[in-house]
Amino acid sequence: MERKIGFGQALKLYWKNYINFTGRSRRSEYWFMVLWHIIFLLPAIVLGFTGFFVMLAGASAYTDSTIGLGVLIMFLSIIYAVIYSLATLIPNWAILIRRFHDTGRTMLMPLIYLGLSVIANIVNFIIELNDLNETNIMTSIILIVFGLANLGLGIYMIVIACLDSERK
Repeated sequence: MERKIGFGQALKLYWKNYINFTGRSRRSEYWFMVLWHIIFLLPAIVLGFTGFFVMLAGASAYTDSTIGLGVLIMFLSIIYAVIYSLATLIPNWAILIRRFHDTGRTMLMPLIYLGLSVIANIVNFIIELNDLNETNIMTSIILIVFGLANLGLGIYMIVIACLDSERK
């Protein structure tokens, strides 16, 4: 019987294995970290919604200062979320790859998913620069194909993360 990973221990292991792409991560370690991410991003979510509603209130009352305050609050929530996301980008991929190892799979699919996501964002950026109205049918088809591929691989990642460990 393998040892159980607790809520606090999962956080310690996450930061201890910041760039460790080898080894295994138990299901509890992975999902406790998902819960930690939700907890850490909760201030950004609350600030984002608060800023949005303050901005709506300012727009309905035609007060520029209230609209500006709402935009500022939303901007601060976005900055917080971006900084947190950048700080946890590498360890998130490391724990996902270790989770794949724990289910008996290689790191190939997470890397394909990462590559597809990067390529899709680059293609989307280029399309937005060249076709501001996005009226071209080929543009729409390309974006739909990338979106469906990203969705399919994302669902596959969640399913694999939910599987039990491979017995050894």
